[in-house]
Amino acid sequence: FFSRMDGLGDWTPVPILVTAAEPGGPVDAGFFGATLERMRTLLKAALPLNGVYLSNHGGMVATDGPDPDGALYAMVRETVGSVPFVSTVDLHANISERMVASVDALVSYRTNPHVDQAERAMEAAELLDRFMRGARSRRAFVRLPMTPASVTLLTREGPYADAIARGQEKLGRGILNVSVVGGFVFSDTPKNGLCVVVNGEGEADVGAVACDLAGVTWSERGRFLRTLMPMQEAVARAVKAGNDASAPACILSDAGDNPGGGGSGTTTGLLEALVKAGAKQVLYGVFFEPSIAAQAHAAGEGAEIDVIFNETTATQFAQRFGARARVLCLTDGRCVGRRGIWAGRALDLGATCALAIGGITVVVLSRRKQCADPVLFEMHGLDIAAARSVAVKSRGHFRAGFDEFFPPERVLEVDTPGLTSPVLERMPFKGLPRPVFPLDRDIEWTPSVTLFGD
Repeated sequence: FFSRMDGLGDWTPVPILVTAAEPGGPVDAGFFGATLERMRTLLKAALPLNGVYLSNHGGMVATDGPDPDGALYAMVRETVGSVPFVSTVDLHANISERMVASVDALVSYRTNPHVDQAERAMEAAELLDRFMRGARSRRAFVRLPMTPASVTLLTREGPYADAIARGQEKLGRGILNVSVVGGFVFSDTPKNGLCVVVNGEGEADVGAVACDLAGVTWSERGRFLRTLMPMQEAVARAVKAGNDASAPACILSDAGDNPGGGGSGTTTGLLEALVKAGAKQVLYGVFFEPSIAAQAHAAGEGAEIDVIFNETTATQFAQRFGARARVLCLTDGRCVGRRGIWAGRALDLGATCALAIGGITVVVLSRRKQCADPVLFEMHGLDIAAARSVAVKSRGHFRAGFDEFFPPERVLEVDTPGLTSPVLERMPFKGLPRPVFPLDRDIEWTPSVTLFGD
């Protein structure tokens, strides 16, 4: 955003506040309220402003309500008045009417894995500049009664990729941006649902574009269903790969426990199955077990130790699992991402270790993170190309990091237990807007658009 604004002319940035956390449970209402007030105070102190850019995720839930993002957007609009206001959101945002009503344009990522943040920020800069020069904003919003599992929201190919591509074909004649926002079903709120946001100017028929795109996407809703590979079958594939050099190496997605989607990073079902099956030449990462990392650091490289995963925090999905392990490598957890969503970004994972458990090498971190970048193995001296199987606690972002080793046909999406299981029928949803596909299959729906702006 800054880089593109620099190219558009003279300007003076006034940074307000940045907050970030790994996905997890609801944000504490007290913390959110205090943060919102701090932002309001800093915005007031910065007045008068010519424009506002908000770089937002959009999937937040607070302990006192389902739409804290809407409250944030409304606070900005109330504080700055009619000043042009543009935001970017994650592809997994849950968009509310309040959010769209508050901005002049809302722009979503178009790639999953998310590798186009820079491009969308530059687009936001161009839109903001356009509105600051006098363009009149028009927006259209349609929410579909559809909450697809995240494994169906990939954008290399498939129904979601097609919906996004159709949206880009609508640009022109005052249509400035079309965002098809997949949403994040585990937020479990009334504002859940794949949605279409059409950003335009002047007399552009944003409503017709939004309705048409939503209708076509809804007609193809059956394509947003996917069956995962049973864990027993995935383990058999890994065992075969370890015993037969002619069998293709593969990468297993432990999608049920994705820390990037709120998973604990501690489930052991797949690990235990691989150990019991005698799988060989397997890399598995990354587990969030600070106590095991500390134990390994205390013992030192080369030591033999008895480890117990989830020793004090066993849950419904993360059961205790004990094993004899050899400490292969220790690090301080500081590294720089090499590929995908973290390429070029500094990471601090706390104390880490690589442990040999039978024929499996397990990487353990002290700070919860999904395994989206090869560097999480490579920083421990592990050769991914030499492994016969790699298992990752990641839902989809690993695809942009590990695609140099594993093309799509060698990716196994495994039906593993956990808080982020893509098998939505197993989850005790309470807040979703029912009926909703795919939980409710027999639904009739006609697009209804909400318009904002001049």
